[in-house]
Amino acid sequence: MQELPDPIELENLDGLGAGAVGEPGERAFYLQARAADAQLTVLVEKEQVALLATEAVAFLDRIADDYPEDAISLPTQAAELREPTVPLFRARLIGLGFDPERELVLIELRERTTSDDEEDDEVLSAEDVDDEDGDGFVARIYATRPQVRAMAARGAAAVAAGRPLCPLCDMPMDPAGHRCPRWN
Repeated sequence: MQELPDPIELENLDGLGAGAVGEPGERAFYLQARAADAQLTVLVEKEQVALLATEAVAFLDRIADDYPEDAISLPTQAAELREPTVPLFRARLIGLGFDPERELVLIELRERTTSDDEEDDEVLSAEDVDDEDGDGFVARIYATRPQVRAMAARGAAAVAAGRPLCPLCDMPMDPAGHRCPRWN
């Protein structure tokens, strides 16, 4: 079996995707990067995809003054997940950064945090992510800004395609019915 580099680094991507597999209420969410003959799939939480989509677009908008973007855009279909969607690990931390020399966005995915049991899953700036790896996988994905924007749009659409929320309690409603706690 081939040993994986530590950290895993992917650049010159053919695709960067975000999405969900399964029926609403039972879906699993993934981030996926494809480069040449390599594909990295990482299991993430729905909230992480939603936050990454929001934060990535805001991050790109903030750096646009200093590093203007080309007018190139990718359709959201370019950011769809590809089979197989077998994850290598589950991301606990997701960091965002920018390499100004190559003009590529860095998305860093970490399996464990230094205080794994105490922190919630979250999205941080790359500067906030501690370099002390500890155990677990670390993946660094370098993507173009159009790839990141397409991934963010696709991820936001996947999150929105879930079960509708109850107007009273904001909890997801199952098609078979919903026992709203506000009715008690």
